[in-house]
Amino acid sequence: MRRSHTISLYIDYPYDTAYRFLANPLNYGEWAAVDRASYRPLDNGDWEAMTNFGGIRHFRFTPVNAFGVLDHAIFVPGEKLLWTPMRVTPNEEGTELTFTFYQRPGMGEEEFASAIEWITTDFLTLKSLLEALRR
Repeated sequence: MRRSHTISLYIDYPYDTAYRFLANPLNYGEWAAVDRASYRPLDNGDWEAMTNFGGIRHFRFTPVNAFGVLDHAIFVPGEKLLWTPMRVTPNEEGTELTFTFYQRPGMGEEEFASAIEWITTDFLTLKSLLEALRR
């Protein structure tokens, strides 16, 4: 069994608007640990960018849906895709975001802890970005 770490974060921003923002792959570069200048769509529907945590990665996103599902895969081309579950749900006037990160095969404890720090920083950036838009 792989270790996992789940992040749950309240964002003071309306659910419908938050979901639309997050479901659009164009916006990923605004809050995630990628080099915005290198973030670009590929012909097959995936996206590519230089990351702050380990070189070029490809990104595959779940299609827009009615359930708040925002699962996505971040992977090195040619390697097995590992999907990460991500959801947003309404919470009063705001949005609850949950994300589960699984320790990847061959990933040591220090690397796993570092990845969780990067992910947490990404989501705090996202929270700040969306809440600033509300003001």
